[in-house]
Amino acid sequence: MREDFCADVLSQFCDEWRLGRSAVLRWARGWYLQRGITDLPAALRNLPPLLDITI
Repeated sequence: MREDFCADVLSQFCDEWRLGRSAVLRWARGWYLQRGITDLPAALRNLPPLLDITI
């Protein structure tokens, strides 16, 4: 999972960045679900829905 996270997320940042816990948890939940793993760790269950913000 670490290598996928680095490739998907960390490689997109510049030299200075900040990443919140909720962003990491949401990425991890997607990683599990894309692989068909539905028995999620407790930290990934019951995450609140993302806000639908249109600009």
